[in-house]
Amino acid sequence: MISLDYLGVVILSVLAVAMVIWYFKMRKVMILLMKKVTDDLEKFFKPRDKSYILLGYLVGYKAIYDLENGDKVYIVYTTVPKYSLLYYPIARIMGRTDKLHIAIKPNKRYVVRELHVVNQADSRLHAILLKDLGDYANTLSKRELETPMGKYIVYYKDIDDYEFTEKILANTPITIYKLSAYSRENLVEIIADVSSGNAIQIAEVLKEFNRKITRGITQ
Repeated sequence: MISLDYLGVVILSVLAVAMVIWYFKMRKVMILLMKKVTDDLEKFFKPRDKSYILLGYLVGYKAIYDLENGDKVYIVYTTVPKYSLLYYPIARIMGRTDKLHIAIKPNKRYVVRELHVVNQADSRLHAILLKDLGDYANTLSKRELETPMGKYIVYYKDIDDYEFTEKILANTPITIYKLSAYSRENLVEIIADVSSGNAIQIAEVLKEFNRKITRGITQ
């Protein structure tokens, strides 16, 4: 008869081997994904100057791109620790994903109206948005929006912006957590799920959003 102690040792040994194999396999997957996201972003924005700050090994990074037209692009890329066999399933249950946060500060254009879209499933981002807006949130119209990718809350000034947002969210296959235009900071941003390596699609959504909600500065 096999003792419980022996069985426990066998189970722990098998788990330890599985964790090691999983770690090296997923580490490679994560490195390849980070490289693809980075290469795609540089290909899309074509920065004339760039700087990166690593947030930690396999955690992600912050980056700043200086573009030829004078625009600045701010990027934060964070990953879920897929290399942890024990933690990763918990992270998935909690809804954690690899996230890409891109913000553009235009040089020769300005944000004409406030417009904010936040995924209802992300209460933390919604709370941060309301804190950023403060009392100004009370001056904006508020409306819920249901799309194939989830439910959103939209804060807007112009009904045309709401309809434009509805069109964007209905036609994109990516999961967007936040899409914002800040008139006071002259900044547009997007936060989205980049687990599939779709950085270019995310950047294209922000580019379209930026083109709609900003105007050129007249001399």
